[in-house]
Amino acid sequence: MNGLFSLLAVAFILLIAYWWANQGLFSAILHCVCVILAGALAFAFWEPVVLGYTLKGSLFDNYSWGMVLGLLFFLFLVIFRIASDIFIPFDIPLPSLANTIGGGIVGFIAGVLTIGMASISCGFIQAPTEIMGFIGWARSDKATGAPTLLNSMLIPSASITENFYGKASRGSLAPTGKYSLATLYPNLADTALSLHRDTFQGGDARTSIAPKDLVVEKIWYDPNFVIQNGSPGAYAVKISVETGAYDGTGEQFILSSAQARISNTDSRSIVVYPTKFHQPMAGGTAKIFTFDDTGNYATSLPGEQTADIVLLFPAGPFENSSSKPNLFYIKGLRFLCAIEEVNLATTLETSESSVTIEQDSSSPDGGYLPDISNFVIAKNSIRPVMLNVNLADPMTVATKNSGNWLSGGIGVFQKGSSVSYSKTQKISGFNHSDETEVIMVDASRIQNGIDMWGDRSKTFKELGNDVSLELVDSNGKFYKPVGYVWERLNDIELCIQPSKPFQKISDLPSQPSSGEQRLQLIFIVPTNTIVVGIRKGKSLIGTCSVTATAGRTD
Repeated sequence: MNGLFSLLAVAFILLIAYWWANQGLFSAILHCVCVILAGALAFAFWEPVVLGYTLKGSLFDNYSWGMVLGLLFFLFLVIFRIASDIFIPFDIPLPSLANTIGGGIVGFIAGVLTIGMASISCGFIQAPTEIMGFIGWARSDKATGAPTLLNSMLIPSASITENFYGKASRGSLAPTGKYSLATLYPNLADTALSLHRDTFQGGDARTSIAPKDLVVEKIWYDPNFVIQNGSPGAYAVKISVETGAYDGTGEQFILSSAQARISNTDSRSIVVYPTKFHQPMAGGTAKIFTFDDTGNYATSLPGEQTADIVLLFPAGPFENSSSKPNLFYIKGLRFLCAIEEVNLATTLETSESSVTIEQDSSSPDGGYLPDISNFVIAKNSIRPVMLNVNLADPMTVATKNSGNWLSGGIGVFQKGSSVSYSKTQKISGFNHSDETEVIMVDASRIQNGIDMWGDRSKTFKELGNDVSLELVDSNGKFYKPVGYVWERLNDIELCIQPSKPFQKISDLPSQPSSGEQRLQLIFIVPTNTIVVGIRKGKSLIGTCSVTATAGRTD
């Protein structure tokens, strides 16, 4: 079944062909040339514009790839059409039959390329995997969770457009550099229809991420590591993902096997999708899982602000290729990577081992680091503010079975409340998943125990405020603050932004040296995490032993 989407595409192509059949052969040729040039320039400027101007780590990232390509194509087409009408205002008289038949044929070609560009553009916009009954390429349980072709277009305009510009990029429209559209973006049409949107929850999850939120080092190769059908040979790519690339309000990173792939740069590129993934588990260990079902996803641990995941690809498809894979694609981004031959079993085993912090509790100013356990509390409270759902603006509220919770934004409120409201309308605290807990740290000036500002330590003061402040757990993992409760003389400012942790102390509200204000920092960590200290930059400034088991209420 092709679905309504495929039928509409055919209808638009035929409508364009009919229009230019009535306009004549010469006009149709001019328009077709404009379409070809507009498509070529749209592809040329597509990636630079998206990477340079639109990928900022916001929700718009999910729409930027598709919207930029579509707008560039439309803009260049309008420019070329206006220019052609100005410089060639006349028509060439031809026999009626030649105008009708020739114009229809050329108009059909222009229509296929136009609808092909539109299909690719729409395919790179976050949307359900299935659009009007059409899916195209997607993961399937019949293929053990691997990407496969499920539906074909009646007129495969996207594939025709990809092939046309791919061949042109090797010929008359070849760039001056080493690579071309054909080598850098193989399977472009398949990705657009519909692998780019084949995500968690049928397309509702994040489809694009910003380069600043992802680190890719290199492609590992092990000729002896077995991951598929008993055949030796595997490639692996380790990714480190920050919270800006997480789904929802920054709760978790989720990746399907359709959203990552490796490729080489041969004239006929080979594209391979991951079949296994290696990800961390609770307690500091890690394990290999298989993408053998459409319900399997590579994920971060809830509450962890950096996800280190290794994607594993079978090496078999590249055995007879003249070049090895050096391109890695993930959620819209493309990386040109070097290849390093390693022992994957040893490498993965090393990455499984938990990292521990230095257990040196001595202070750089002499003596020992202070025990700050009394200032690091597992609780979830917005007190002394009392809010209901109607009074929470401009902050967003998540309503769950457990109550109402502030999930994002910044708001200034009066202390206490003179408004009575029911318990069902009460705001109980800050939103977090069931697998995480909230840790609140008193970072008030002068009287606080963590000395974030360096008031009692010359060494810590010299570190400055352009460094991070992080909780340290017993496995050596670090957590930056994601919000705060700032109590001032007349009001209180609440802030929660799980997807954008505060990277530097200077990003937090500045505090007067008098210590008349109170600042509590909010951290979200995995349940049962044992917090053993706080560090400023790379320096530990206090020790503690606090377990995140407070529960969801205050």
